[in-house]
Amino acid sequence: MAATTVPAQHIIASRDPGFGAQLQSEWTKLRSVRSTWIVTGLAVGLSIGFSAAVALAMGLTFDSWGAVEQATFDPITNSLTGLLFSLILLIVVGVTAVTSEYSSGMISTTFMISPQRARVFAAKAILVGVIGLLIHAIAVPGMFLVSQLIYGSYGIPTVSITDTDATRFVVVVALVVPLSYTLISFSIAFLLRGTASAITASIGFMWLPFMLAPLLPAWIQQNVLRFLPDMANDSLSGLTPPGSLTYLSQTPAIMVVAIWLVGSLALAGFVLNRRDV
Repeated sequence: MAATTVPAQHIIASRDPGFGAQLQSEWTKLRSVRSTWIVTGLAVGLSIGFSAAVALAMGLTFDSWGAVEQATFDPITNSLTGLLFSLILLIVVGVTAVTSEYSSGMISTTFMISPQRARVFAAKAILVGVIGLLIHAIAVPGMFLVSQLIYGSYGIPTVSITDTDATRFVVVVALVVPLSYTLISFSIAFLLRGTASAITASIGFMWLPFMLAPLLPAWIQQNVLRFLPDMANDSLSGLTPPGSLTYLSQTPAIMVVAIWLVGSLALAGFVLNRRDV
């Protein structure tokens, strides 16, 4: 009896698990790593805890402040001092989702099982972005509400989360900022492949411009720094007021953030497909 020959492409197609299965596989790997949950818990706990501690310190000392300091106190931006921790840990989430597989050698197995690298890359990017959103969806309103509660108990001026400026600030920091931090650091991790180098590069790229801005010439602030993602985020959230050298109006700021996100992911995906594991 003659054997039936099945074309190789049919065999491969029948074994193709699809993108949904790829997402499930990447999620299984992420949730099985203890550091994923530790970093998530720390990001939420430290950010809210630090904001509460700073708000308490302000409450205890507010009466001793000068008249100008009291009059210019901003209950919106001061309520999110814990971002210091959550932003760093968002970078850690984005980086370690990639470098943990490179350091363990599991990345070779991943691409052996799922040779379509673009699909693996997309699945990882989606999950990293979702984790970042979940972290800030809890941490940012938590920081804001806890701080306002403490301010009110000490007679410090407060603001409702339904206030237009407060809503804008909270929404942008909760939904736009985590995507910028996780996905850009995720892309940098695919370019550098090392945990320490990728975290250092990500922190430097996202934070150094903001820290160095006051020391740099006005031309650089206006023509270079304001087109960086974190500066655009500050314009979107209202942290950077109109008239500032690094200010962008809403539409250009959205475009800058989108271009950086798409560009960094596209570059990382291109390099991943061209470079050996």
